[in-house]
Amino acid sequence: MNAEYRKPWVHRHWLLMLVLSFLVMIVLSLAIGAGAIYMMMNAMKDTAPYREAMARVRADERMVQALGKPIGTRWIPVGVVEQREQGTAAFVVFLQGPRGTGTVNVEGVYADGVWHYRRLQGEADGPPRERYDLRGESDHAVTADYPDRADGSGH
Repeated sequence: MNAEYRKPWVHRHWLLMLVLSFLVMIVLSLAIGAGAIYMMMNAMKDTAPYREAMARVRADERMVQALGKPIGTRWIPVGVVEQREQGTAAFVVFLQGPRGTGTVNVEGVYADGVWHYRRLQGEADGPPRERYDLRGESDHAVTADYPDRADGSGH
């Protein structure tokens, strides 16, 4: 019964365990962070400005001609939508269709229970690269309050 005692694997390879633990913590932190960002950006798809922008893109014959049908998204929208009494929206949606790709840029304000868009501009990546103003009549009326944005360019 003179069996030799061997230290457990963990005690013999403590440096390897330390490095592996560190790597696992980094991977978990990155995964949690990426998941949180994805959920926040994906939540934008449930907002009125996003739904309105996508409806206008899909209804615009110029965008349909450039991108084809059906028009979908190729990535999560990037930007922010604040829905309060005086909410604002500023985001970009990356579009994809059978004929090509494009974007829609949205900049709007929520006033008196209605979203008004200072900028709602579709762009087909081309060629040719073309931009289309997708705002309606009520949106053009609101730009009188913002003369520097009357052309929808945002500059």
